[in-house]
Amino acid sequence: MELLDGLTTRRSIRAFIGQPLPRDLIIMVLDAARWSPSWGNTQPWELVVVEGEKVKQLTQELVAAFAGKVPPNPDVPMLQTFPDDYKARYTACAAGLFGTMGIARDDKASRWAHMVKMTGAFGAPVIIYVIFNAELGEPYTMFDLGAFTYSICLGAHALGLGTCIEAQLARYPDLVRKHLNLPASHKVAVGIALGYPDPLAPANAFRTDREPLAKFVRWVA
Repeated sequence: MELLDGLTTRRSIRAFIGQPLPRDLIIMVLDAARWSPSWGNTQPWELVVVEGEKVKQLTQELVAAFAGKVPPNPDVPMLQTFPDDYKARYTACAAGLFGTMGIARDDKASRWAHMVKMTGAFGAPVIIYVIFNAELGEPYTMFDLGAFTYSICLGAHALGLGTCIEAQLARYPDLVRKHLNLPASHKVAVGIALGYPDPLAPANAFRTDREPLAKFVRWVA
Protein backbone atom coordinates (compact mmCIF):
# COMPACT_ATOMS: atom_id res chain seq x y z
CA MET A 1 0.00 0.00 0.00
CA GLU A 2 1.33 3.43 -0.95
CA LEU A 3 1.79 5.76 2.03
CA LEU A 4 -0.38 8.56 0.66
CA ASP A 5 -3.12 6.06 -0.18
CA GLY A 6 -2.93 4.69 3.36
CA LEU A 7 -3.27 8.17 4.83
CA THR A 8 -6.46 8.82 2.90
CA THR A 9 -8.12 5.39 3.20
CA ARG A 10 -7.55 4.53 6.88
CA ARG A 11 -10.69 4.65 8.97
CA SER A 12 -11.83 3.71 12.46
CA ILE A 13 -13.06 0.12 12.63
CA ARG A 14 -15.95 -0.48 15.02
CA ALA A 15 -16.66 -4.16 14.43
CA PHE A 16 -14.16 -7.00 14.30
CA ILE A 17 -14.38 -10.69 13.52
CA GLY A 18 -13.21 -12.94 16.32
CA GLN A 19 -10.28 -14.46 14.45
CA PRO A 20 -7.09 -14.27 16.55
CA LEU A 21 -4.18 -12.28 15.17
CA PRO A 22 -0.87 -14.00 14.46
CA ARG A 23 1.68 -12.45 16.79
CA ASP A 24 4.16 -11.96 13.94
CA LEU A 25 1.72 -9.53 12.30
CA ILE A 26 1.45 -7.51 15.51
CA ILE A 27 5.24 -7.47 15.83
CA MET A 28 5.56 -6.31 12.22
CA VAL A 29 3.25 -3.36 12.94
CA LEU A 30 4.98 -2.38 16.17
CA ASP A 31 8.46 -2.80 14.72
CA ALA A 32 7.61 -0.25 12.02
CA ALA A 33 5.80 2.10 14.42
CA ARG A 34 8.79 2.32 16.76
CA TRP A 35 10.42 4.63 14.19
CA SER A 36 7.85 7.32 15.00
CA PRO A 37 9.29 10.75 15.83
CA SER A 38 9.46 12.10 19.36
CA TRP A 39 10.74 15.22 21.09
CA GLY A 40 14.53 14.91 21.21
CA ASN A 41 14.12 11.20 20.45
CA THR A 42 12.97 10.67 24.03
CA GLN A 43 10.60 7.89 22.88
CA PRO A 44 8.25 8.27 25.88
CA TRP A 45 5.91 5.48 24.85
CA GLU A 46 5.43 2.09 26.45
CA LEU A 47 2.98 -0.52 25.21
CA VAL A 48 1.10 -3.44 26.68
CA VAL A 49 -0.37 -5.83 24.10
CA VAL A 50 -3.39 -7.65 25.50
CA GLU A 51 -4.39 -10.90 23.80
CA GLY A 52 -6.53 -13.99 24.23
CA GLU A 53 -8.42 -14.64 27.44
CA LYS A 54 -7.04 -11.52 29.10
CA VAL A 55 -8.92 -9.35 26.58
CA LYS A 56 -12.18 -11.02 27.62
CA GLN A 57 -11.45 -10.68 31.33
CA LEU A 58 -10.49 -7.03 31.06
CA THR A 59 -13.32 -5.94 28.79
CA GLN A 60 -15.89 -7.76 30.93
CA GLU A 61 -14.84 -5.67 33.92
CA LEU A 62 -14.72 -2.47 31.88
CA VAL A 63 -18.23 -3.13 30.55
CA ALA A 64 -19.51 -3.94 34.04
CA ALA A 65 -18.12 -0.67 35.37
CA PHE A 66 -19.57 1.32 32.47
CA ALA A 67 -22.97 -0.40 32.58
CA GLY A 68 -23.04 0.09 36.34
CA LYS A 69 -22.40 3.80 35.77
CA VAL A 70 -19.25 3.81 37.87
CA PRO A 71 -17.77 7.33 37.64
CA PRO A 72 -14.78 7.25 35.27
CA ASN A 73 -11.38 8.51 36.41
CA PRO A 74 -9.17 8.62 33.30
CA ASP A 75 -5.50 9.44 33.75
CA VAL A 76 -5.73 11.80 30.78
CA PRO A 77 -8.72 14.15 31.26
CA MET A 78 -11.33 14.05 28.52
CA LEU A 79 -12.80 17.26 27.14
CA GLN A 80 -16.39 17.85 28.13
CA THR A 81 -17.10 21.02 26.13
CA PHE A 82 -15.92 22.32 22.77
CA PRO A 83 -16.06 25.66 20.91
CA ASP A 84 -18.84 25.72 18.33
CA ASP A 85 -16.90 24.63 15.22
CA TYR A 86 -15.30 21.71 17.01
CA LYS A 87 -18.58 20.69 18.63
CA ALA A 88 -20.30 20.71 15.24
CA ARG A 89 -17.78 18.23 13.86
CA TYR A 90 -18.01 16.11 17.00
CA THR A 91 -21.80 15.85 16.85
CA ALA A 92 -21.75 15.29 13.08
CA CYS A 93 -19.45 12.32 13.62
CA ALA A 94 -21.88 10.70 16.06
CA ALA A 95 -24.90 11.49 13.88
CA GLY A 96 -23.23 10.08 10.79
CA LEU A 97 -22.13 6.91 12.53
CA PHE A 98 -25.53 6.16 14.05
CA GLY A 99 -27.21 7.04 10.78
CA THR A 100 -25.00 4.57 8.90
CA MET A 101 -26.00 1.89 11.39
CA GLY A 102 -29.68 2.76 11.02
CA ILE A 103 -30.00 3.95 14.62
CA ALA A 104 -32.47 6.80 15.11
CA ARG A 105 -31.56 9.82 17.21
CA ASP A 106 -34.19 8.95 19.83
CA ASP A 107 -33.25 5.25 19.97
CA LYS A 108 -31.47 5.47 23.30
CA ALA A 109 -31.34 1.70 23.80
CA SER A 110 -29.43 1.07 20.57
CA ARG A 111 -27.09 3.98 21.23
CA TRP A 112 -26.39 2.63 24.70
CA ALA A 113 -25.73 -0.83 23.23
CA HIS A 114 -23.18 0.71 20.87
CA MET A 115 -21.41 2.38 23.81
CA VAL A 116 -21.26 -0.98 25.57
CA LYS A 117 -19.69 -2.54 22.45
CA MET A 118 -17.20 0.31 22.38
CA THR A 119 -16.27 -0.37 26.00
CA GLY A 120 -15.75 -4.00 24.99
CA ALA A 121 -13.30 -2.94 22.23
CA PHE A 122 -15.90 -3.82 19.55
CA GLY A 123 -14.98 -7.48 19.88
CA ALA A 124 -11.34 -6.97 18.85
CA PRO A 125 -9.05 -9.91 19.68
CA VAL A 126 -6.21 -7.55 20.65
CA ILE A 127 -5.99 -4.32 22.62
CA ILE A 128 -2.79 -2.29 22.57
CA TYR A 129 -2.53 0.00 25.56
CA VAL A 130 -0.34 3.08 25.19
CA ILE A 131 1.07 4.06 28.58
CA PHE A 132 3.65 6.52 29.86
CA ASN A 133 5.64 7.34 32.97
CA ALA A 134 3.83 10.00 35.00
CA GLU A 135 7.13 11.78 35.66
CA LEU A 136 7.24 12.87 32.03
CA GLY A 137 4.24 15.18 32.29
CA GLU A 138 1.73 15.48 29.49
CA PRO A 139 1.93 18.22 26.83
CA TYR A 140 4.80 17.02 24.66
CA THR A 141 4.48 13.45 25.84
CA MET A 142 0.91 13.32 24.56
CA PHE A 143 2.02 14.83 21.26
CA ASP A 144 4.60 12.05 20.86
CA LEU A 145 2.17 9.34 21.95
CA GLY A 146 -0.29 10.58 19.34
CA ALA A 147 2.29 10.23 16.59
CA PHE A 148 3.18 6.74 17.76
CA THR A 149 -0.47 5.69 18.05
CA TYR A 150 -1.22 6.83 14.52
CA SER A 151 1.84 4.98 13.22
CA ILE A 152 0.40 1.79 14.71
CA CYS A 153 -2.91 2.45 12.97
CA LEU A 154 -1.29 3.11 9.60
CA GLY A 155 0.92 0.05 9.88
CA ALA A 156 -2.06 -2.13 10.74
CA HIS A 157 -4.04 -0.68 7.82
CA ALA A 158 -1.20 -1.47 5.42
CA LEU A 159 -1.42 -5.13 6.45
CA GLY A 160 -5.19 -5.34 6.02
CA LEU A 161 -5.94 -5.00 9.73
CA GLY A 162 -8.28 -2.55 11.40
CA THR A 163 -7.90 -0.30 14.43
CA CYS A 164 -9.95 2.00 16.58
CA ILE A 165 -8.27 4.49 18.90
CA GLU A 166 -10.41 4.43 22.04
CA ALA A 167 -10.34 6.80 24.98
CA GLN A 168 -13.25 4.64 26.17
CA LEU A 169 -10.80 1.83 26.92
CA ALA A 170 -8.91 4.15 29.28
CA ARG A 171 -11.89 5.43 31.29
CA TYR A 172 -11.10 3.12 34.21
CA PRO A 173 -7.29 3.06 34.43
CA ASP A 174 -7.27 1.36 37.82
CA LEU A 175 -8.94 -1.68 36.28
CA VAL A 176 -6.45 -1.60 33.43
CA ARG A 177 -3.52 -1.36 35.83
CA LYS A 178 -4.87 -4.30 37.82
CA HIS A 179 -5.19 -6.61 34.83
CA LEU A 180 -1.94 -5.51 33.22
CA ASN A 181 0.10 -5.41 36.44
CA LEU A 182 1.06 -1.80 35.85
CA PRO A 183 2.69 0.29 38.59
CA ALA A 184 0.87 3.37 39.86
CA SER A 185 3.72 5.44 38.41
CA HIS A 186 2.45 4.78 34.88
CA LYS A 187 -0.55 6.47 33.29
CA VAL A 188 -2.87 4.94 30.73
CA ALA A 189 -3.21 7.22 27.71
CA VAL A 190 -5.42 5.25 25.33
CA GLY A 191 -6.34 1.79 24.14
CA ILE A 192 -6.19 0.69 20.50
CA ALA A 193 -8.58 -2.05 19.40
CA LEU A 194 -6.85 -4.19 16.78
CA GLY A 195 -8.09 -7.03 14.60
CA TYR A 196 -9.56 -8.11 11.30
CA PRO A 197 -12.44 -5.80 10.25
CA ASP A 198 -15.90 -7.31 9.86
CA PRO A 199 -16.67 -6.53 6.20
CA LEU A 200 -20.44 -6.89 6.74
CA ALA A 201 -20.78 -4.51 9.69
CA PRO A 202 -22.56 -1.25 8.76
CA ALA A 203 -20.44 0.69 11.25
CA ASN A 204 -17.32 -0.09 9.23
CA ALA A 205 -18.82 1.57 6.16
CA PHE A 206 -18.85 4.91 7.96
CA ARG A 207 -16.12 7.44 7.25
CA THR A 208 -15.93 10.93 8.66
CA ASP A 209 -15.17 13.78 6.28
CA ARG A 210 -12.42 16.36 6.62
CA GLU A 211 -12.33 20.10 6.25
CA PRO A 212 -10.76 21.44 3.03
CA LEU A 213 -7.26 22.86 3.26
CA ALA A 214 -8.60 26.38 2.84
CA LYS A 215 -10.37 25.99 6.18
CA PHE A 216 -7.26 25.49 8.28
CA VAL A 217 -4.14 26.32 6.24
CA ARG A 218 -2.61 29.80 5.96
CA TRP A 219 0.21 30.55 3.54
CA VAL A 220 2.87 33.12 4.35
CA ALA A 221 5.49 34.10 1.76
